[in-house]
Amino acid sequence: MEKVYDLVVIGAGPGGTPVAMESAKLDSKKSIALIDTLGELGGECLFQGCIPSKILEASAQHIKELEQLLDFGIELQEKHYNLVWEKIKQRKEEILRRRTAAAKEFAQSSGNIDILKGYASFVSPQSIELRKEDGSVSIIKFEKALIATGSKTFTPRYSGNAADAIMNNVEFFAKMELPKSLSIIGSGAIAIEFAQILSALGVEINLFIRGAKILKNIDSKASDIVLEKMRKDANIHLFFNANIESIEHKEELLEITYLQDGVSKSLLCQKVLSATGRIANIEGLHLQKAGVEYSKRGIITTEALQTSNKNIFANGDVVENFPKFAHTAQYAAHLIAQNLFLQHNFFQPDFSKNSWVLFSMPNIATAGRTEAEATSAGIETICDRFFFNSEAKSQIEEQESGYLEFVVQKSTQQIIGITIVHSEAHAIAGEAALIVAKKLTLKELIDTIHPHPTTSESFVMLAKQMMGAIMLEKLENPFVQFLLKLERLI
Repeated sequence: MEKVYDLVVIGAGPGGTPVAMESAKLDSKKSIALIDTLGELGGECLFQGCIPSKILEASAQHIKELEQLLDFGIELQEKHYNLVWEKIKQRKEEILRRRTAAAKEFAQSSGNIDILKGYASFVSPQSIELRKEDGSVSIIKFEKALIATGSKTFTPRYSGNAADAIMNNVEFFAKMELPKSLSIIGSGAIAIEFAQILSALGVEINLFIRGAKILKNIDSKASDIVLEKMRKDANIHLFFNANIESIEHKEELLEITYLQDGVSKSLLCQKVLSATGRIANIEGLHLQKAGVEYSKRGIITTEALQTSNKNIFANGDVVENFPKFAHTAQYAAHLIAQNLFLQHNFFQPDFSKNSWVLFSMPNIATAGRTEAEATSAGIETICDRFFFNSEAKSQIEEQESGYLEFVVQKSTQQIIGITIVHSEAHAIAGEAALIVAKKLTLKELIDTIHPHPTTSESFVMLAKQMMGAIMLEKLENPFVQFLLKLERLI
């Protein structure tokens, strides 16, 4: 059985589904196949990543709020609560069901998208073999194709008879079991979010960190605030400079043996979760048969995300050096759809304005370049921070003390990077992204009127703080002082 499509999209996550939907809207006569192993729309972000983890985080935040009530002058008669895990699980399933059903209904309403469930692999530069769960195989030919298969958790091999018992995020959200104790291997975003969220839900956490720092890809000024919060958490036990040697079954528990500062140690826990990094999901695609070049880090593309096969594009985590965020893939999806429609690569993603949020406690949000990235690009910058403990709204709400930081290009006063460390950083991260994307200057930001008291007014406060420092520096210039005296005389 063989079918021909104008466009085949492999992967129904945030990197693939928007391309299929927008292409269908731009040309109602175009035949489109959207292929996914689950047969549902949403990808790992929806089913095993950012959405289910934030559902748990919402419950964890409500628990934290209960613990803070006395600070706001509210005393409960009973100072305890019952965690109904089954209710949380049901809530997660219902939210996921609603989201994927709405997306599927919207895609099918176009009339020219076929949603196909199965495993896709290339058999030639313009054809795909689709293998279904029942074992049947069909060949699909295409004019254009998009690969958006994302990434998957990389789990190192550990010795011991319990190595197969290690979970990753996919398996955790599939089973949704809440253990009494959980050992997490890793120190990146996934590891930190899991540790803090599950700790708030009453799980005893052992966090194994290979080096001496958590969140190694984040500025230490920000990560140190999260680390300090974790050190104060009685449910979280940090093990720095720890290398896992083996994982063994010990009756109904798991025994982890690890080497720390040259000394072999061990501990018992109920479950183990690996969060040691991610790799591009290209296994089984047979990219070589399509003439698509790739490396260990993912598919190699042009700046317009076109592969070495001119008829095939790639988007999201599966692409080498692509920022690994669902929203970044959605942003790039729009550009790919436009280029496919115009049949010319007019549009290229600009990752220098990328933004992201780590839902740690407190949140860390960034938009644009860090100071180090700007320096590496040869941009002379000035940087400054505004601390939230002096801001009215944060004082009123007893929020975690943190800061707002601007990276400003010195010659133009354009704000090219923003970092926010605050419990509500996610709520104002969109304004940070807009400031960077629209290339606003300090003066242009000062010219906006922010409501008071709000956390977002800190943007203007920092802009005024930095502009004041710039003006003071200029006033110290003898030539400027001479011009001022001359102006007064005139």
